[in-house]
Amino acid sequence: MEPPSGPASRRHVPWNRLLLAVSLLTFWTPPTTAQLTIETMPPLAAEGSDILLLAHNLTENPLAYAWYRGERVDNSQLIASYRVDTNATTKGPAHSGRETLYPNGTLLIQSVTQKDTGSYTLLVTKDDLQTERQTGHLHVLLSLLTFWTPPTTAQPTIETMPPLAAEGSNILLLAHNLTENPLAYAWYRGERVDNSQLIASYRVDTNATTKGPAHSGRETLYPNGTLLIQNVTQKDTGSYLLLITKDDLQTERQTGHLHVLRETV
Repeated sequence: MEPPSGPASRRHVPWNRLLLAVSLLTFWTPPTTAQLTIETMPPLAAEGSDILLLAHNLTENPLAYAWYRGERVDNSQLIASYRVDTNATTKGPAHSGRETLYPNGTLLIQSVTQKDTGSYTLLVTKDDLQTERQTGHLHVLLSLLTFWTPPTTAQPTIETMPPLAAEGSNILLLAHNLTENPLAYAWYRGERVDNSQLIASYRVDTNATTKGPAHSGRETLYPNGTLLIQNVTQKDTGSYLLLITKDDLQTERQTGHLHVLRETV
């Protein structure tokens, strides 16, 4: 008499199907671990237009958001903060009257000007009181009238060429409207004159270039004050400050901004 076939078939474990199920679960892990990112829309803004700093990959249960001008969390540079549980927005010292902070963490800046060009930092406070931060960058294009101001009286400006750079490409930070008789130039990473962030300096009378602590080996400082950065990466995104020393030892400074696009596969 043949043994029943039912129980025997139930003893066979379909390991291939289990492995497939496990692999699918691993693949579909929820995007809770994705890094916080900031997207500027539009990437380049004309004077007088409105821009959005969009926050992507936010934590699931945020307690609060806060936007700051610059690359640091500095209460004197607070634009606005938003408390999720009370739906309350508080304006900070750096609020110009043109900013709106939305409940999804996005910041709107209306009627932008050249003075709005720079870095903006979003601080996210989670419900366990841990924090996460990310910096976005806004570049406002010069108007034609500003561009054609005679260089003898115009303020120094920095032009990034190209305005948006792909990873691996070369960019130029072009210095315009420089003083007639400069004594020296110095480029710094960030928005402040900080010797620890010095990329390179150039002395005009001796034609001597000195590399600083922030020099990566990819930067070249030209005698006209222009800075070349080769083979840029995402880490190069940010602000760059040019300090100009005149022959009377007075100084001028201006900040440029570099945005490196993520490489797409």
